[in-house]
Amino acid sequence: MRSKRLLLLVAALSAVAVISGACAQEGGGQAGGCSSEDLQALQVSRPELAKDFTLAKAVRPSNVLGQAKKTVKIGFLGDLTGANSNLVVSSNRAAQLAVEQANAKGDLPVTLELRSEDNKDGGPDPAPGLAQRLISDPAVLGVIGPAFSGETKVTGALFEQAGLTAISQSATNPDLTKNGWKTFFRALATDDVQGGQTGTLIVDVLGCKKVAVINDKSEYGAGLGKAVVDSVKREGGDVVLDEGIEPTTDYTSVIDSVIAADADLVHYSGYVAQAPLVAKQYRDKGGEGLFMGGDGDKGAAFITEGADAAEGAVLTCPCLDPNASDAPDAQKFAADYKAKFGSEADIYSAEGWDVAQIFIAAIRAGGANATRASVLEFVTNLKDFKGLTKTFNWTPEHEVVGGEITYVYVVRDGSFKLAGTIDELAKE
Repeated sequence: MRSKRLLLLVAALSAVAVISGACAQEGGGQAGGCSSEDLQALQVSRPELAKDFTLAKAVRPSNVLGQAKKTVKIGFLGDLTGANSNLVVSSNRAAQLAVEQANAKGDLPVTLELRSEDNKDGGPDPAPGLAQRLISDPAVLGVIGPAFSGETKVTGALFEQAGLTAISQSATNPDLTKNGWKTFFRALATDDVQGGQTGTLIVDVLGCKKVAVINDKSEYGAGLGKAVVDSVKREGGDVVLDEGIEPTTDYTSVIDSVIAADADLVHYSGYVAQAPLVAKQYRDKGGEGLFMGGDGDKGAAFITEGADAAEGAVLTCPCLDPNASDAPDAQKFAADYKAKFGSEADIYSAEGWDVAQIFIAAIRAGGANATRASVLEFVTNLKDFKGLTKTFNWTPEHEVVGGEITYVYVVRDGSFKLAGTIDELAKE
């Protein structure tokens, strides 16, 4: 690091080592400067996110006075009660809030409902049947999700055949938009973007050189892990371990290999159901390297279940945490969310809100006679739609134009602190 902030970092390193074991003690062979304290020192404010959130021009309902409005539905598909529900529930709640507020305004030409299908644990096997339930309901005009890459992979063709638009708030496998599905869109950056930028964060910003990468062998985890490995090597780091291990309760074998390799950073590419256990077992075995994970790890459960082992960890995500944002619209959303649900908005909540608002705008534009075809046309031709997380325009493959953003969060005092984006931190 070249800035004055790194002088402050030197003084903070000894305290961080006691609390989080982020860097090895003298003689441990760990490269100097490998600490999440760098990110705290380099924390970036984000005033450019403070943009007005606007919807498409309202279409007034044409209902005869006293006549009941037709009910139309926005679908939702994802894990709402299983092991990985911590990554999905918050976006579902955000969609509920968006629908509730849209109905309360009273100017929609229809009455909205959110129809949610619970794909418990987020696996691909049950997903086609759940997708078919949404498809079979003619009132469902669009779907938020699917939430995970595996379930998206096996349902995309079904939604395509039904002409039902699906916008995922969190499925990040880059291959999903290579299937040619006209009805599938993605509201955030892919694993290639996140993983491809992570090497810069690890090697150039954090100063870590010996990196161990563990993935959970899932569609998501294996893809992200490979991208991280490739980017670390590209930036001149040494990948001392690259191993896949399916979810289990005992990670000591792979952890022993990590410690033997003297890694100064461990990256876990998987989900929040396992990430805190990996972190705890790593610390319990005496591991002193910095712990890092991707968006699949960044749920509230990582902190609550990881406890002391979570402190000092670094999590990357192509998602905006509204609780850590200084943008007025994001802060209002976070306050409204907490007032309704009694807890803070968690991962992908802001993305879930944005996708819901896109569908609400599409239905508003279609009027009382909105159809699946009119919704697809609106979404396909979306231009400069301002959301909480970004301004939405699509590439020909239905990725977000200019959406190559990876946020960096550090666990400090039992909460996620936004340090900035990788691009911003790399410029400091």
